Amino acid sequence: MPNSTKLHVLIIEDNEGDFLLVTNYLSKVFPFANIIHCTYLAAAIALLKQQTVDIILLDLSLPDSNGEQSIKQLKALNGLPPVIILTGLADKQTGINSLRLGVQDYLIKDDINGAVLQKSILYSIERERIQVQMAQSEKRFRSLIENSTDGLALLNSVGDIIEMSSAACKILGCNSTEFLGLNRPGFLHPNDARKVSKLFSAVVKEPNKVLTLNFSVLTPGGDYIWLETYFHNLLDDTAVNAVVLNFRDITRRKNNEAEKKQLIDELTKSNADLKQYTYITSHNLRAPLTNLISIINLIEWQKIKDDDTRILLEAFKVSTSLLNETLNDLMEAIVIKESGNSKQTELSFCDINDKVTRSLHSMIVQGQATIKSNFLSAPTVHFDAGYLESIFINLLSNALKYASPERDLQLDIKSYRVKDGVELIFSDNGIGMNMAIVKERIFGLHQRFHTNADSKGIGLYLVQSQLNALGGGIKVTSNINVGTTFTLNFKKQSAYA
Repeated sequence: MPNSTKLHVLIIEDNEGDFLLVTNYLSKVFPFANIIHCTYLAAAIALLKQQTVDIILLDLSLPDSNGEQSIKQLKALNGLPPVIILTGLADKQTGINSLRLGVQDYLIKDDINGAVLQKSILYSIERERIQVQMAQSEKRFRSLIENSTDGLALLNSVGDIIEMSSAACKILGCNSTEFLGLNRPGFLHPNDARKVSKLFSAVVKEPNKVLTLNFSVLTPGGDYIWLETYFHNLLDDTAVNAVVLNFRDITRRKNNEAEKKQLIDELTKSNADLKQYTYITSHNLRAPLTNLISIINLIEWQKIKDDDTRILLEAFKVSTSLLNETLNDLMEAIVIKESGNSKQTELSFCDINDKVTRSLHSMIVQGQATIKSNFLSAPTVHFDAGYLESIFINLLSNALKYASPERDLQLDIKSYRVKDGVELIFSDNGIGMNMAIVKERIFGLHQRFHTNADSKGIGLYLVQSQLNALGGGIKVTSNINVGTTFTLNFKKQSAYA
């Protein structure tokens, strides 16, 4: 509020006597006030466009304007200071109409004195300041509401819409006149109508109650959308007198959840089918493998005189023995998987590598492959034996399958200690892959990137699954006609920390 030494008062009055009387009153209560006088409204409006004042004292009977028209012309100005009407007419209705038009006070000239003027001016200036602050606050609040991505609606006690924000109209795909409220026929999804009604009844019964609920509604376009809603009972708040409804569109999230559930169900079924397939395969292999072992045990080795035959039979015996071990490990892995407990021990990379290369000896010789290994930096790893053997088999056999026809296969296998565990690297000079094309599918189930007839698209999927199951991971880099490198990470364990 301006100090009396800085108070600027504009008096719009064409009667000289009334002007002098008002000036005399003002000089007693605001002795240092700056008083400006205009006898015409047009002159006052021109002055207000050039300079600012703190208060306007307006007579309603002017030569160029009178009555409510004078007020309307002044109120059309931007940044207008508070206005006090000074009139000789004791017309109650005129006073009420003036206040409705935005003036701060309405004084009858015969009733005023210094004290009345002082009080009216001070109160008018303070009321105007508060009103401006409230208007600015409401404007900011409106801006927040209108620019929010969440919808806002005000409901009465029976669920009818009183008001909706633009965001709410956008979410629901309608305008406020089209939307009647929660009770609109067909608005709520049949599965949700009862629970929404029950929740709203609970909210209305208790002041300041806040409840939340997710439900779906029908838009004018004929589509159902999911809303995440918050109902806040402010019916007892005189400034609001409504149930405030905040909501947002969560249709995409709900659809993603449904797709995720469907995917989980499909994966669960696939896992069950794969487990059943494993049982059948292992069972069907067991009988012929047992027969082979029995046949080998019946061979009378001392009677075999031909060295080539003996070598072939011994190789056959080794391969059969390794196949039996692998089948036993597979059965054990199935039991472990079924129970949810994986038996992890300290394993030697060198031992696993020797075992697998022996089982793949004929493929290695036939492919004229050279396999170099160096496990000196990290000779062991804490892992599941069956999983690690399976990983070596898949990565070694893949390297052999996809060797380049233009050169002999060179496969390097190395292990390193790293901060978070052990890293195992398989690097070959095979035909390679175009990573820009296969990157997103490389570890997918039944994904094949070459035309080899024996490619099933399962090996890399199993390698990643086995590593992930025990907290590890795998990365791949590859270039066509250059080769492929797989980098496996084994999670650090206390056993080799």
